[in-house]
Amino acid sequence: MNWFYLIDAQKAGPVSDLQLDALLDSGAINETTLVWREGMKDWQPLNLVRTHRPAPMVCAECGQKFPAGELIQLNRSWVCAQCKPVFLQRMSEGAAPTGTAVSMWRMNKQLVTRSETPFPDRCIKCNAPANGFRLKRVLYWQHPAYYLLILCNLLVLIIVVLIVRKKAVLHVGVCAKHRAQRKLALLIGWIGTLGGIALAIVGGVTFESGWAVLAGILLFIGAAIYSGLRAPMGSAAKITKENVWVRGVHRDFLADLPEWPAP
Repeated sequence: MNWFYLIDAQKAGPVSDLQLDALLDSGAINETTLVWREGMKDWQPLNLVRTHRPAPMVCAECGQKFPAGELIQLNRSWVCAQCKPVFLQRMSEGAAPTGTAVSMWRMNKQLVTRSETPFPDRCIKCNAPANGFRLKRVLYWQHPAYYLLILCNLLVLIIVVLIVRKKAVLHVGVCAKHRAQRKLALLIGWIGTLGGIALAIVGGVTFESGWAVLAGILLFIGAAIYSGLRAPMGSAAKITKENVWVRGVHRDFLADLPEWPAP
């Protein structure tokens, strides 16, 4: 889809979604720049017509980034129109794509991918359309054996985990329904944990009530557990230098992915 934009009252364009994003990143335009595309009645500020910037997807053959709507899915891989004939030829010959972008697989009930990989335009919780929305997820993981350090000292455990933990960044698709559920879970979590702390302090110090302290502790724990179970959109089962294994992905989402090729 092509966009036009105004610079010093002069019309410029057309540009693609990716080119528009590049102009925004470079500072040539900003969120208040007036833009227009076919189907719009009037020129409007960019931040009103694009409330979020859709993460680009990568062609499995050439490795170039494209808006999700410009790629087609072939043999569970996403390919641009220009690479489609070459990709189909390679499929008929049983060869693998030449690009390095084939970076998402399934392994049992887990998704295997690489850090900074933009996910398909589908919700990882229910496989419904995400309509271009991507949630940035920063995941951390360390080997469970490190938790044995709590037997020595909690502070030692925290310091070691902060040093050895591995990090991965994902851009996952989330539908409107699960975005709303996540916001509600985070709200309940914050209100419950802060309310629990306040109740325990006030009940113990002001009223000297053990029941109030206990209720505050239970509220704190319950809110933290609820938020921890409902808010996350995928969690790390394992992270290495090359890949990340993600839990909590819907089975229909996984069904469209190729099997993890590693032995």
